[in-house]
Amino acid sequence: MLDYLYALSLLSITITLFYLTKSCFNFKGEIPHQGEEITNRIEKVHGVLDELTDIINDFAQSIPMPDIPQTPSHPFMSILANLISPTPSALGHGNKTQEERPIHEIDETNTTQTQDELS
Repeated sequence: MLDYLYALSLLSITITLFYLTKSCFNFKGEIPHQGEEITNRIEKVHGVLDELTDIINDFAQSIPMPDIPQTPSHPFMSILANLISPTPSALGHGNKTQEERPIHEIDETNTTQTQDELS
């Protein structure tokens, strides 16, 4: 009984494979025709979009635009532009009467001792 079931399954797979192969060949013949049709539709849409962009561009050119300050494209540049004032600072900025401060030199002996202590 199991042998008959196997034989029936193989027969149905063989018949299904035949019809599947036949439909694939029919589909292969339709692909170039459908590809040309899709290309024609895309060209029509492309033409319509070109005309729309021309109309929008002409309309945009006819509207007078006020001068808009250029905004930086990078967020870091916009932060810097907000922090830095566009007007220069006053000439009296800072104290010119400051005395010169002493320059402290590094004591090499103290640094080597601290490094030896850490080791």
